[in-house]
Amino acid sequence: MSLASIAKPLRTTVCRETWYYLAVFVAIAGAAMFRDINLLLVLAGMIAGPLWLSWRMVGANLRGLQLSRRVPQGVSAGDLLVVNLELTNTRRRGSWAVAAEDQVRRVGRDPLRPCVYFAYTAGGQRIQQAYRGRLVERGLYEIGPLRLSTRFPFGLLRRTTLVGRRESLVVFPRLGRLTQAWLARHHEAFEGAQQRQQRFSRVEGQFYGVRYWRNGDSRRSIHWRSSARQGQLVVRQYEQPRNRDMAVLVDLWRPGEPTRDDRDHVELAVSFAATVVAELCRKGNATIWLATTAAPREAIGGSTSPVLLGDCMRRLATAEAGEKDRLAEMLEDVLDRINQVNEIVLVTTRPVDWDDSRRFGHLTQDPARAAALRRIRVVNASDATLGRYFQVE
Repeated sequence: MSLASIAKPLRTTVCRETWYYLAVFVAIAGAAMFRDINLLLVLAGMIAGPLWLSWRMVGANLRGLQLSRRVPQGVSAGDLLVVNLELTNTRRRGSWAVAAEDQVRRVGRDPLRPCVYFAYTAGGQRIQQAYRGRLVERGLYEIGPLRLSTRFPFGLLRRTTLVGRRESLVVFPRLGRLTQAWLARHHEAFEGAQQRQQRFSRVEGQFYGVRYWRNGDSRRSIHWRSSARQGQLVVRQYEQPRNRDMAVLVDLWRPGEPTRDDRDHVELAVSFAATVVAELCRKGNATIWLATTAAPREAIGGSTSPVLLGDCMRRLATAEAGEKDRLAEMLEDVLDRINQVNEIVLVTTRPVDWDDSRRFGHLTQDPARAAALRRIRVVNASDATLGRYFQVE
């Protein structure tokens, strides 16, 4: 949450309707002076009164206000974005008809300008409002600054000030659903693979040892002989096989003048990679590596955790496709680090031919890298068969 009081100078502007009001005032005042008609002078004074009162009150209406904004840590493309605003009146007197306009902008795009209206905020009171919307494109967004304004009481003058600072919001890739066909294919790739690590837990598996009874343990896991020897209940402890590790490599290539299909293939590849990473992190008990052809190309990885998932989502959210072929460079950078994982998945936007000596000749000459290349499973986002394995939601 960011908290800011009104620190920048207040600015008063004349509304469009006010120019018409002033034209009527000038006409009446001019006729009163030239014709020397007292009633018109009285009428001109009555018309000038609201202008003077507006000038005094619009400024006082914004003084002593503080505004805070709560932006979510991240949101997936297409999901509902909720930004909460809290207006605090530190004065004794209330403030009427205050509008808070925010600015949500993606680099290179026109900003969106959501607005929240606070009808009345009593002295010492805090009022919360929120605006909602959906950002359909992944990437890095900039939110702010907020613009507070009021036209109270007559709407003739507008008092405006900027509040707060700019904040960043990462819109994660849109997640989809992995079909049973992908899960079956994923399982087949692990058939016969040797388990590298194991983790102890209270589920069925190979017997490991015993430990003291805890609330919630199953009675079927009680080891009665050990319990009799130690004089208190002990239960069997089992070991759980570790999920196989995976490296997800993302090749984001598109031509110099991309068509709409080319852009769609890029987004589909990013969504598929993000869904695979999210699914592995949800299951847990594994190690993930992620690398892309977009800068920076350094692979990130580690044991599945919410922190790693956030890092991977941010990397995929800001990854931009390019026309330069960087697939071989990425493989050269990361294969030495991930050549011991059980599965390597390459998500790309174009067909890949490992026999192309011009692109991959220097990799196939190294026996270790050549063996890693043979283990790579290629998923082509431009191929219609991807729909059998992945559905965008």
